[in-house]
Amino acid sequence: MNPTWILLLIAAAASISAADVPSSTNSYLTVADKLRLKKVLEPGHKLLDLAQTHYAVLGYKLLNEPITKIGETCEFLIKSAGDSVLTTEQIYYLATTWKTLEKCQPKSIPLSSFTKTLTAVIDKESSTIPELYYAVTALVSFGQKVSDASATKLMKNLQASLKKDDNLLNLGYIFHIAADLGPAGSFALNQIDDAIVQADEVNGRFLQFEGGLSITSLIVNGIYRLSSALKKKPTISSQQIVKLANYFLSRRSVQTPKGVVNLLSSIHTLATNEFEKPICITLSEDGVVISTKQPLVRIKVCDILGNPLPSVTNVIANTATKVSDDVVVISKKNFQSTPNDKTLFTLNFMATSPEPGFYKIAVSAGSVVNTVSVKVLTEVKVDYLEIGTADADQTTQPKLVKVTHPQKLGQKIEADSQQKLVIRFLLKDAVKNKPLKVHQAFVRLSSIVSKENDKQEIIFVAESDASNVYKFDMPVGSEAKNFNYQSTDYNIELIVGDAILSNSFQWTVATIGLKFPETAASEVAEKSTYRQKPNVYSPKPEIKHLFREPEKRPSALVSNFFTALCASPILVLLILWAKLGINISNFPFSLSAIIFHLGLGGIFVLFGMFWLKLNMFITLRYLLGLGLVTFLAGNKLLSRIAHNRKGAR
Repeated sequence: MNPTWILLLIAAAASISAADVPSSTNSYLTVADKLRLKKVLEPGHKLLDLAQTHYAVLGYKLLNEPITKIGETCEFLIKSAGDSVLTTEQIYYLATTWKTLEKCQPKSIPLSSFTKTLTAVIDKESSTIPELYYAVTALVSFGQKVSDASATKLMKNLQASLKKDDNLLNLGYIFHIAADLGPAGSFALNQIDDAIVQADEVNGRFLQFEGGLSITSLIVNGIYRLSSALKKKPTISSQQIVKLANYFLSRRSVQTPKGVVNLLSSIHTLATNEFEKPICITLSEDGVVISTKQPLVRIKVCDILGNPLPSVTNVIANTATKVSDDVVVISKKNFQSTPNDKTLFTLNFMATSPEPGFYKIAVSAGSVVNTVSVKVLTEVKVDYLEIGTADADQTTQPKLVKVTHPQKLGQKIEADSQQKLVIRFLLKDAVKNKPLKVHQAFVRLSSIVSKENDKQEIIFVAESDASNVYKFDMPVGSEAKNFNYQSTDYNIELIVGDAILSNSFQWTVATIGLKFPETAASEVAEKSTYRQKPNVYSPKPEIKHLFREPEKRPSALVSNFFTALCASPILVLLILWAKLGINISNFPFSLSAIIFHLGLGGIFVLFGMFWLKLNMFITLRYLLGLGLVTFLAGNKLLSRIAHNRKGAR
């Protein structure tokens, strides 16, 4: 094959696969999300802590919520500014809150004192990177500028710090510091790629940095602040931007004020930056289920803050494919805009008369695509239902009568143990009038009058044949056990349900009187395979461990004979000692010698007791004490003997 054609085929395949890859988010920050996040921030307006006040004011600013206590907040900041022991971080909270409020009197705080303190932190070589971030940001928030000399020195210090430790936290702080330094901070642009490659991808949909929301927010905000300050697009691909947006949107359940500000600031940065903004293409809440009563697919196209996009004019359904068989039912259909909502676009999906089921719709808005899933519902109707009885041995044809849905058969059906209950019915799609198979088709029999508070209820499955006709046969005699042999009247109900049905129903078809054969009381008490199950929560019999029975011992005569045989070497030893003559003149009559020999003898006695009656654990317990005492006494005895021999020489 011509190489040119091969390249064209590869390019075509790549374009098709790329079209299936979502390039938009499928969620955005809803009004309900904003209200919940606002409640998390509310305690900060109690003005009890600088940090909490900072998060509350900044969070309200990001939510475009009015701050009602501006005067009280300014007074709280002025009072806090008079504290002489404020740390650099606390000054940062004060300065950024002061800047966000924009209505406090600047002469009310010791600005020169703060400037001197912050400049000293910036010029100090031992300052940590977080301290430098707080100092530079606070200084800029007070409307001051880092001097050229300080900026040059700071730049060198930051570069040196990166060579020692370029962890993600330091990189995030340095991006923010470099953004406030202007052109002097251009050195940090080269670190953006180093930071992005350290991001972790989760399930192919999310992109985050180790450390979670706080570090991911710090880095993303820092990258965009730096890029905006230097007017250079960050080296982040469109797919990475979408995955970062997906991660932040997945953290909408954050519960702390700091987490809320991290979340809102990041989403706001991605949604309003001057380079590339992620777009959301998702289903509106009322556009997931499609039917003849609600035929419209409603698509929400907006930014991740939920605001309309000024540049989107055409929203197109590229394809709509049925999930079960991959049949394409729609190709290149335009959605219609909604006059009163610029983010909402609709398409009459039922105009193509789709089969009920689940569908995937590939939607494009400009160059952005996403795939949404919808469910097409239909209504079911009972075309006919016949019910009656027949002989269990099938010698005669069943006697069936028709029942019209949703009515109940007027007469009661009687059946004994020699007969069987027979039901035949056909379900059809009410819209297209075609035979329909459903996932759930049950026949339920329940006793009308309960016997001793034991109401019988049995549910059977109705099976369909090749022509989609549902058939149900129940031999009364063989099922008597499952009914506990209770001969009484039962309601017959048809239960039909499916995920694609908009009118699943439960229909009482008729009443039947069942007559079961007489049985013994013991058989009646036997458990039914349907109704009664063992109580799994009742106490179980106690499990007792049984040790192996000891083997039979020999008689006492044999045991004593072998005991004497084993002790005979000791007797021989004593006889030899008596014949040779025992010399005990060198025996050192000291406490250590006596204790050692007594301990050694005690150990031998203990071994004998172990052989006769003690078990291993008791023997080891006694041996530990005897062995320790014998060891110490023996060590003392040997040391003394060695010392005496050395003195004799």
